[in-house]
Amino acid sequence: MALKFPCEIIGWTVLPSIRRELTLYLVEEKKIERKKVCNILDLTPAALSQYLKGKRGKGVNLTRKQKEKIHKMADSLFKGKKSRKKFILKACEVCKIMRKGSVCN
Repeated sequence: MALKFPCEIIGWTVLPSIRRELTLYLVEEKKIERKKVCNILDLTPAALSQYLKGKRGKGVNLTRKQKEKIHKMADSLFKGKKSRKKFILKACEVCKIMRKGSVCN
């Protein structure tokens, strides 16, 4: 069995699931323009479409608590100058929660 570091697992499975939840929340719940979401998350329109359709990011079933953290993370993108830093810190919090779960075991 090959050794995989937790961050490698997070990068391949968790981050796409987080991005999927972010896109769903921003586009479907917050009604933010797709073009703006693409710019904010640095996605192509095709990638955004794949996240919304569930072709990307289905690797991890997120809990309600994890989704709530992701939604707060998304909301922080639109609050003031320090929003990017807050976004990154909240992303790290979500990853820590995921690492404690069964994702990296």
